[in-house]
Amino acid sequence: MNSMYAVGGANDIVGIGAIWQEDTKAPFFRAIDPNYDSKRLSEGTAQPGTETIATVDPQLVLLWASDWESEDIKSIEESLNVPVYGVYIDSLDDLQKQMRTFSKLIGKEEEGEKVLDIMDKEMEKVTTITNTLSAEEKPTVYWMWSDVYGTAGEISTANDLIGRAGGVNVVSKWGNSSKSLEHPVLNVETLLDLNPQVIYMWYNEDLDPSDIISGNTVDGIDFSTWSEIDAVKNGRVYEISDPFVYDFHSPRLPLAMMHIAKDLNPDKFADIDLAEETDQYYVNIYGVHYPGFEAA
Repeated sequence: MNSMYAVGGANDIVGIGAIWQEDTKAPFFRAIDPNYDSKRLSEGTAQPGTETIATVDPQLVLLWASDWESEDIKSIEESLNVPVYGVYIDSLDDLQKQMRTFSKLIGKEEEGEKVLDIMDKEMEKVTTITNTLSAEEKPTVYWMWSDVYGTAGEISTANDLIGRAGGVNVVSKWGNSSKSLEHPVLNVETLLDLNPQVIYMWYNEDLDPSDIISGNTVDGIDFSTWSEIDAVKNGRVYEISDPFVYDFHSPRLPLAMMHIAKDLNPDKFADIDLAEETDQYYVNIYGVHYPGFEAA
């Protein structure tokens, strides 16, 4: 949905289903789409049923799906007799492909290319620096999803993000074939053996970097067992501080890249002011300021 709004598709959206953390996102969506509330077909993360979807008479249904044989897709196609476009992103190139596809679907290819050009120029602010880093300047990074031992495999958006932001996914040093999965799951012994120099957490409302560094026990996990990991010993545990602003499965990918790059190599990116970059980026892509979402 973020991508569809970015390419000018507000008037093409007739119904909206599940939204994670809607309380956080709704003010933004209302600012760029005055009809947002009337388009909501369900509340929170609940998906609307096919009967509810039918009430808005869609010509196409877009949904997140990693399995084309899923019951959700079959149910919509069979019940509504409309095509379903399944979105699944496991590389940063997939995101750019999605932008082009969405803009083509609604006849706004020029707008889509404009957004991609903005994204590319913003990412170049990072990659022009990270492409010149030596191997010694690129820390090994353990990407920590909310399930803690679930991480970013070598074929994943987070893996690409780490690389472009100036790090090395520590999973690449793992001798297990599972490292090629999108979301492999490790155990504590493997993590200790890999010994990452940086731990980067996806936003977790129940866990903070300080819990890991201090060796606290959270949700049954004793983080004192991580005390010998270099990232912990050196206090290099970071977190995506805002999962909405830094959602790298959305057009806001460049902001996430800047966020991570500044943590991985702070001296190299000291001149980047994230607050200023974020505000200008929202203006360029969505036509509103951040924070506050006032019209630009």
